[in-house]
Amino acid sequence: MLTPEKIKQIQKQIRSGIPEGEIKNDLKSQGFSEEDIKEAFKPNHYDMRDWYFIFAIIFLLIGLYQIISNNGYIFLVFSTGMFIEYLNEVKRITKTNRL
Repeated sequence: MLTPEKIKQIQKQIRSGIPEGEIKNDLKSQGFSEEDIKEAFKPNHYDMRDWYFIFAIIFLLIGLYQIISNNGYIFLVFSTGMFIEYLNEVKRITKTNRL
């Protein structure tokens, strides 16, 4: 099992420009399992909930203004899409927190 210090060292090596394949081969030669190596190279998933929610509200306000001024409803569609993405992100975050 890789320790947090070893994972930080791997991330530092990646930032310094050492290819991932070379780092993986070094870890294999040190006796780490394939699962441990995959754990060290997991991609980051950023939390975008705030941005989706903010833009959904902005698009909603623009869409309501356009409806009032008879210019269309496209921003209401955008707002709906952003709210859906917000809800999907909430589901993803809660699912990963349960694991």
